[in-house]
Amino acid sequence: MSDSLTRRQSNYEWLRVLAMGMVITLHYMFKGGIIENPTADFSARSIVMWLITSFCICAVNTYVLISGYFLVESEFKPVRLAGLLIQVLEYSLLIYAVLLIAGVGDVTPPTDLHSLLVYIFPVGCEEYWFVTAYFLMYLTAPILAKGIKALDKRTFTLLIGLLLFFTCVEKSFLPMLLPGDAYGYNYLWFMTLFCVAAYIRLYGISFLEGKKGVSWLVYAGSAILVFAIGLGFSCAGHATGIDGLLHYSDIVFHYNYVFVLTASIGLFYIFRNASFNEEGIPARAARIMGRLTFGVYLLHEHPCVRYAWPKWMGVTSDRSLVMTILNWLWCVLLIYAAGLLIEYVRSAVHERIATAWNSRNGKKKDPS
Repeated sequence: MSDSLTRRQSNYEWLRVLAMGMVITLHYMFKGGIIENPTADFSARSIVMWLITSFCICAVNTYVLISGYFLVESEFKPVRLAGLLIQVLEYSLLIYAVLLIAGVGDVTPPTDLHSLLVYIFPVGCEEYWFVTAYFLMYLTAPILAKGIKALDKRTFTLLIGLLLFFTCVEKSFLPMLLPGDAYGYNYLWFMTLFCVAAYIRLYGISFLEGKKGVSWLVYAGSAILVFAIGLGFSCAGHATGIDGLLHYSDIVFHYNYVFVLTASIGLFYIFRNASFNEEGIPARAARIMGRLTFGVYLLHEHPCVRYAWPKWMGVTSDRSLVMTILNWLWCVLLIYAAGLLIEYVRSAVHERIATAWNSRNGKKKDPS
């Protein structure tokens, strides 16, 4: 474990930790019913919650950018892919079994084969949409990396520009829903983000390289544009009764919306340009927490949990602004802590098993 932790760069691990906290925030807002899109509530509480959401909506893209940034230069290891499948399967089955045995919530025994197979094949059945898209990206990463490196910079720039146009720019400005648009909840968008991350890794974005102030401006400016456009069109749509205006208030919170993408790149560069001390407790904490974050997602986004935990934690839109903020922070901290602890225990058990297995095999191979 120590070698793995040493190789991880703490700036990217802190970004990974932050991104997962932002993901929990998004789920708190939308699945907890704190905000609805498009909104008709323009109270101070609602506006502040929308502002927080606007600064967090880039979290998923950012998380994928981190993975793509390292995968493009990494050696493909089937054991890591297998580890990912095992991790997802364990969370899928164990959480379901524990809740079923404990009689928690609305969890009931499977009524047919289909409902059981969803938990046994969580990736193929898209039990977690993020996992399915991420798994396909990870699976095809060696092919994508090989193809990208075979291109010269000019050709790659042209191709990635066209890819972004058809997956991001076009949907962001046309006044209609595109039939093929999945709002960024699919492999195609993750593949696009992989290409963006690969470009950053191989060539960098010149006006952001080493420029902390510009990176902050891109991130904060993009988030504020998401907030202003979304709230502005929502207000105009409700005031005029024109549904077309409400369309624009909705798409600004899609992962493949142009300003959500630029916010993701800006946030990524804030940490890319940051200088962190790689020695000491903070750096080690970042490395430990960073590798555990995926478990946080698998825990609170389990299909038996994703809409239940806001109810368990008393999330409601009836509170005042101050109480809502306090409840939001409490929920994020508690879910994060529970997720980190469970994933730490799961990882420790696997490491114990692996150590015992290797030790046993070593004894068998010893001729003495």
